[in-house]
Amino acid sequence: MTNKATNWQPGGNPGFHLNLVSRLLTRYFDRHLATLDVNVAYLPVLGALRESTPRSQKELAQIGQIGQPAMAQMLERMLKEGLLIRMPDPTDGRKAQFALSKKSTSQMANIRMTLEEGNRQIFAVLTENEAEEFMTSMKKIEARLKTLLEVQE
Repeated sequence: MTNKATNWQPGGNPGFHLNLVSRLLTRYFDRHLATLDVNVAYLPVLGALRESTPRSQKELAQIGQIGQPAMAQMLERMLKEGLLIRMPDPTDGRKAQFALSKKSTSQMANIRMTLEEGNRQIFAVLTENEAEEFMTSMKKIEARLKTLLEVQE
C-alpha cells in the first residue's frame, strides 16, 4: 500500500499553488493600495459599503466571510484610520452601523483604478481564451468548495 503523504510534492499540488498565488496577489495589491491607506483585507468592507446604506458588523462579517472577532478588530482599525464612521443603528440604539467616511469615499475611484490596473498587469500573461478558461475553472472550484463546506457543516 502506498503512503500518499510520502509522495506529496508541492510542485504537483494545485492547492499549494493556488494558496501561493493568493498570497502573492495579496502582497502585490497591499503594496499598490498602501499609497491609498488601504489593504486587501479592507476591500470586502469597502465594497459592501460602497454599494449600500450603512451596515452592521454582523452583516459585514457575513459579506466578508470572516468571523465576528476578526471583523470587529478590522472595523476598529478602519475607524482609527479614518476610513469608516460608526453610528447608532436607528432601529436598535445598542447596536452600531458602519458607513464609508469622506476619506474612503473620495478614494474609491483610485482604489478601483489600482485594482483594475493590477489585474491587467498580472493577467496580461494569459491570452483571452486562457483568461476565460481560468475564470471558468476558478468558478467551478469555488462552487465545489462551497458544496463541500456545506456538507461538512
